[in-house]
Amino acid sequence: MVLMVDEVERYIGLEVKDPYGRKVGRIVAVYSEVDGSVIGVELEVNEDTFTTIPVSRIKINDDGELQIIPEWKAEALSLIKQLDKAKRRIKALDDLYSKNEIPRHAYDEFRKKVERNLSMLKIKAKEVKQMLKKRTNQLEDTIIQVEKAITALKMSYLAGELSEKGYKAAIEALRQAKDKAVEEKEDIKKILNRIENLEREPVEIKLPSSQSKSVETKPKVEAPATPETPILVQVLEG
Repeated sequence: MVLMVDEVERYIGLEVKDPYGRKVGRIVAVYSEVDGSVIGVELEVNEDTFTTIPVSRIKINDDGELQIIPEWKAEALSLIKQLDKAKRRIKALDDLYSKNEIPRHAYDEFRKKVERNLSMLKIKAKEVKQMLKKRTNQLEDTIIQVEKAITALKMSYLAGELSEKGYKAAIEALRQAKDKAVEEKEDIKKILNRIENLEREPVEIKLPSSQSKSVETKPKVEAPATPETPILVQVLEG
């Protein structure tokens, strides 16, 4: 989907979130081509840190909210789209060939091209899966850290060291942080399963029935007539 400047400019100066509801920064600039298509935005993460976000990580949801997609998710969804496209191309090519709608030389040429693309995508899939696993480990560390903070908070509250107002505000913030980390972790798990399912999906070569029957077929050799074999000769008289 192509985003245009007029769709994004209204978010300049506003804080934006990721798909899990976390605040990730404030949009301070929009980068675009001469035709008005957006190529990225500049994000103020805090008062002294800025980062450029490519358009592949920008999404406007159904509620009209602009979201910044995590890098791992943008890379993974792009990979899934390419893998699915390559698999569908091979299936379409095999179907055409199995129905004798394309010649063998054209089939071989196009299939080799798609298989080369698949080989490169497999290398990319390995890198993306490592990225997903790394992010999963980070989230697990975050969940452990938050649970540790929740335990300390509850202990201090029950010991009478914290007011009820302060405790409720803090515990709610920690619970939300944990819920968002768990949600992202589950999202990674689902996307990782999609990638692995696409990788496991077999790529079969379907030969046309007429050609498959003719492969390795040898001409039948008749046995020579022997003296013992009677030969019938029919004489036709005009």
